Amino acid sequence: MRLSPASRRWRTACVALVVVAVLGGGGCRGRPLAAAQGMEGTHLHAVMINGGGSPPVNYQSHLLHVQHLYEMLRGAGVPADHVTIFSADGADPTPDLAVREAQPERDFWLLRGTSLERSLRTPITFADSSVPGTTLRPATRAALLAWFGEARTQLHPGDTLLLYVTDHGTKNAADTTDNAITLWGKDEKLSVHELRELLDLLDPGVHVVALMSQCFSGAFARLGMADGVVHPNVCGYFSSTAERPAYGCYAVNRGKDNVGHSFHFFEALAETPAFPEAHARVLVTDRTPDVPIRSSDIYLEDILARVARAAGEDPLTYTDARLAEAWQDRGAWEPEVRLLDRIGQSFGTFSPRSLRELEDLATRLPDLSEQLRTHERAWRSALGDASQANLDRFLAARPQWRERTDDVVVAGYDANARRALTADLLGNLAPFTRDDTATDERLRLLRRKAETADGAAYRMEVRLGALLRMRAVLTSIAGRMYLAKHGTQEERATYQALIACESLSLVSHTPAPVLAAGKPFPAYEDDVRLARHVLPAWMGINFRQATAADRTSLGLSDGAAAVLHVYPDSPAASAGLQEGDFILGPPGAPFVEPRQIREWTMLASVDTPAPLAVVRGTQHLAVTLVPKPFPVKWPELPAPPKKGSEAPPLKLTAYRGTLPARLDGGSPHLLFFWATWCAPCKASLPDVLAFERERHIPVIAVTDEPAEKLDAFFKAFAQPFPATVAIDEYRRAFIAYGVSGTPGFVLVDESGHVADQASGYRADQGLTLAGWHRPGASATP
Repeated sequence: MRLSPASRRWRTACVALVVVAVLGGGGCRGRPLAAAQGMEGTHLHAVMINGGGSPPVNYQSHLLHVQHLYEMLRGAGVPADHVTIFSADGADPTPDLAVREAQPERDFWLLRGTSLERSLRTPITFADSSVPGTTLRPATRAALLAWFGEARTQLHPGDTLLLYVTDHGTKNAADTTDNAITLWGKDEKLSVHELRELLDLLDPGVHVVALMSQCFSGAFARLGMADGVVHPNVCGYFSSTAERPAYGCYAVNRGKDNVGHSFHFFEALAETPAFPEAHARVLVTDRTPDVPIRSSDIYLEDILARVARAAGEDPLTYTDARLAEAWQDRGAWEPEVRLLDRIGQSFGTFSPRSLRELEDLATRLPDLSEQLRTHERAWRSALGDASQANLDRFLAARPQWRERTDDVVVAGYDANARRALTADLLGNLAPFTRDDTATDERLRLLRRKAETADGAAYRMEVRLGALLRMRAVLTSIAGRMYLAKHGTQEERATYQALIACESLSLVSHTPAPVLAAGKPFPAYEDDVRLARHVLPAWMGINFRQATAADRTSLGLSDGAAAVLHVYPDSPAASAGLQEGDFILGPPGAPFVEPRQIREWTMLASVDTPAPLAVVRGTQHLAVTLVPKPFPVKWPELPAPPKKGSEAPPLKLTAYRGTLPARLDGGSPHLLFFWATWCAPCKASLPDVLAFERERHIPVIAVTDEPAEKLDAFFKAFAQPFPATVAIDEYRRAFIAYGVSGTPGFVLVDESGHVADQASGYRADQGLTLAGWHRPGASATP
């Protein structure tokens, strides 16, 4: 931040005044710190930015964000003249908004990847952006500078400016702390430091609360932090980290409405007007790869990193040490632990208690996602090649269609004529394809493979986002622990000021947006199983199509492929294939379509010998290829055990009672994962003990708390409790069994296999395991 001397002096003085406020004095520049918690509409102003970039990428979903927030603000009593919207080209009537319509033809997939896809797919139409009740301004640097110049005299101490951004963001590869908001027009951007300069035009007593959903928006979490100075009146909520794109950059979400961070935040605000509570809900409900963060999270992360470096320690190790301090009194952190549990349960993963537990997975999941994405692209390419060959056969058999679909002819059609042509073409192409059973099955199989790989790759990105969300929660706990035990008075005061800044409430009577119904998130192992199913077989060559000259001189089929490179230690190398060879295809069934060798290889049966006809020079050879799985290593992600699976071994320390030497020793056991501070755990005890008594199945109560904590707990706890209690000091059992929250229950049968499992407890349902149900047996702790 390029601060003027006066601005620097003010910010330093403001921190000092905040210290006084936390200790019982007044707020900065005369404004009480808590004022942001109950904001009257007349004190709230809003600036919304939807830069858009250019018409083709200025998606309709962005304008829907702006329209809905405008309605919410008006419903909260914010005057219309307090809301300013910078969107695309502003009031210019020239169409600036891309409107994507769904492809109406069910069989259009037969044209995907072919020469006709681009000309016959539903075109993007353009409309003029508008928001009823207000006049839009252009989203340019000049227009923003003009507004902030005016606002310096119109916004006063005690006012709050809500700064909302939806749209694209640009990553600054040289410095991700200075990423940019995409504005309207070529090369029009607004970086972090440029936005700081605009905010410097405002009275320093104005609170600025940002809500940003663009890619790489996390860089703006440090909008009020620069050069070691923290502006306590500048804070915000951001859809993702500075290094990570937001939901809109993923192809699966492109063109979809009511998806992602903004809409989930609006939905949460309709249920709870407080921004902090809305943020916590979004962490659980938003099923996109976004990683919602707050300025206060980043402030704590920066402090931990700085202190760790000063002590010569690794930041991860230092953070985990502070977490270990926090877990000495877990009850004090129950809301945060419950949030971790809810995130884990929502995304089908475990609930961590340290960064070390997340580190390996957070490092390896992106590689796995990219592997799946590579496979998806390969299947799409194979499908496109096969679809083009199918289309070529159709056009050869129906020459009148070759004339009707000529590029020049189609270019002269209007939108309605193209839609009619497309429907007519597919009405003929689809039956033609179905009549060729072998081709129809090939195409459908390739399509299923591509779609399965695409879905699994996206869900891996979502899982990584969930891990990073939990990482942010853990870092926040560690940072607050540092402040409580080791922080300076100024650090604690600055953090409290940021929390006060973030505590904006917006009481609105506008209905929540209608979001897509959320499906249960698949278990990680289910996606790994799918991923293995779509894993292509591997030959290990680079190839090109044989040229026309090669085909003529050597008498090769149209689908013959020339080997350009053979990878060492590959199936092709083991089969003796060499650079310069021409692969014709299986004996008696030569490849007849361009690049058909890729499809053949990908669909080949792994570890099953397959003969291939090869031309080497003037020789015709027969080689035997044994395809192998495409090389990839799947990381293990802790998840609740499946019924029938072998129960992981227990490495526990007995606190009281006798632990079994093995779980497959001929007697079943109920593993009861609990915590001293966990109210639902205590509520479940009557059912747990009744289950033990009536089924004659011993219970092992597993906790990760230390013995001294258990000593104090059992000294004061008067209710009956399982006789066998074990300590999982390093959380090995919690992780091995994928426990996503307490209480957790795992029933292990006499052979050491998982018979049933459950997570959580509700008094109205009782404990339901292996058909045992006794509702109403629970008691209030």
